Amino acid sequence: MVKRPLLVASLVMVFAASAGRPAQADEPWVNLFDGKSLEGWTVRGGFAKYQVENGEIVGNTVEGSPNTFLCKGDFKDFELELEVRCDPRLNSGVQVRSHVYGKDDPDAKNRDRAGVVYGPQCEIARKETGTAGRFYDEGRRGMWISGEIADAAKGAFDDDGWNTYRIVAQGDHYRSWVNGAAVSDFHDATDAHGFVGLQVHGIAKDQGPYQVRWRNVRVRELKAGDATADQGRPEGFRAIFNGRDLTGWDGSPKYWSAENGCLTGKADGTLKFNRFITWKEGTVQNFELRVKVKVSPGGNSGLQYRGTERPDLGESVVTGYQCDVVADRPDYNGMLYEERGRRILSHTGEKVVIDPQGQPWTVGTFPLRTFKPGEWHDFRVLVEGNHHRHWIDGHPTVDLIDLDEKGRKLEGVLAVQVHVGPPMTIQYKDVLLKTLPDDLPLITAEQAAIPSDARKVAAQGEDKPRKPDAE
Repeated sequence: MVKRPLLVASLVMVFAASAGRPAQADEPWVNLFDGKSLEGWTVRGGFAKYQVENGEIVGNTVEGSPNTFLCKGDFKDFELELEVRCDPRLNSGVQVRSHVYGKDDPDAKNRDRAGVVYGPQCEIARKETGTAGRFYDEGRRGMWISGEIADAAKGAFDDDGWNTYRIVAQGDHYRSWVNGAAVSDFHDATDAHGFVGLQVHGIAKDQGPYQVRWRNVRVRELKAGDATADQGRPEGFRAIFNGRDLTGWDGSPKYWSAENGCLTGKADGTLKFNRFITWKEGTVQNFELRVKVKVSPGGNSGLQYRGTERPDLGESVVTGYQCDVVADRPDYNGMLYEERGRRILSHTGEKVVIDPQGQPWTVGTFPLRTFKPGEWHDFRVLVEGNHHRHWIDGHPTVDLIDLDEKGRKLEGVLAVQVHVGPPMTIQYKDVLLKTLPDDLPLITAEQAAIPSDARKVAAQGEDKPRKPDAE
C-alpha cells in the first residue's frame, strides 16, 4: 500500500495556479446551407441556375447570363468557412459584405447597373492563375483590393478536388485562407456590412456548360473588439499540416490522406492493430497543440505526443501519451491514455497525480460533458514538464501530474491514430503547434502530495462508464 499523506496547500496551489484561463467558447457557428434546400437564398445579378444535389449547392452556367450570385444574410464582423469545387475552365468567387444596385441608386452611374452585385470578392480560380483567395472589388472599382500574395499560397488551390476557404472580416481588416494556406491580409474601410454571395461567372458564347459546387457553408459572427478573432493564428503557433498533402508526415497511404483540407484517417474495420501517421519535422517536449477534430460515430482515434516509434511492433506503430478522441464514450473522449504502456492514466473529468510507483490517483474532478461525433471540435493539449492538460471546446477534460520517473517520458514524436474496431473516419485540420522552453521545472512529490481520500484511477476493463453531468 502506498502511503498517502494528507492534502496540503501546495497541491491546491499547483492545480489552481496552472489551470489558467481556458479559451472562451466560440460564438456559435450557423450553417447557411442545410444540405437540402436553398431556403433563404436569393439569386441576384444574372440568371445562372442553382440547385441542390447530393447535399451540395450546384451552380450551372447559362450562356448569355452576366455574373450571377446566390446571396444570403447581412453580416458585419464574421468568420466564414466553406468548401468549393470549381470546373478549372470557370472563374468563380465568394462575395462578402456585398450589395446590389437599385434602379434609383445614386452610386449606379446609369440604370443599366440596376440589379448588379458589387463588393469585395474572394477569388476562386484555377491554380495556374495564382489568385485563389485574393480579393477583387466586384461590380464597382474593378480592381484587386488586396496585395500580391506569397508564392507559397499561390499553389494552394486544388483544380481537381474540394477546396476549403476561410474568410475573416473584422472592422476594416480582411483575411483569407485556402486549404489552410494564408493568402490575403489587408485593410479596406469601404464596406462595413453586406451579404454573402456564391458566384457563377458569365461565360462567352459557345462555351460551357460549366459547374461550381459548394458545401459545408457556415458563418460565425464576431463581437466588436474580439481580440482573439482579430489575431488570427495565436501568437507563437505554427501550422504543421499544410492542408494540401502529407508533406512532413509519414504513415501508410492505405489509411491516411489529405482530403478537403483535412488530415484524414480511414479504417474499414479489419485492422489488427492501431496505425499512426507521424509528424517527421521534429519531436515535442514542452508544447501547446491546438487542432480541430471530427470523428465519425463509433470512431476512435487519438493525439499521440512524446511518443516512441516502434516499427518492431508493426507498421506505423507509436507508443506513449495520447489525448483520446472517442466518439461514443464521454469519459474517454479527451482522456489521457498511454498507448502500449500504463494504459488509462486519467479518465475524462479527472484531476490526477501519478505517484512515484506509477499508480494514478484521482484527486479532483471536472464536470463531464458530451461532444457530439460527426461535428468539428477544438482540441487543446498543453504539456509543461510533467504536467499534462487537455481541453475540448475550451472545457477542461484532464489535469494530470506524472511523478513516475521510470514510466514517464519527457520528449518524443507527435502522431495521430486510426483504431481497431468498426469502420471509422477521423479528420484533423488547423493543426497548430507552439514550442515552449525545454527547461520548464518538473513538479515534485512534495508539491503534489496525494490526499488521504484520493481514489485509484480505475484500470481499463475495470472502469464503468461515467454519465455526463447535466449541462
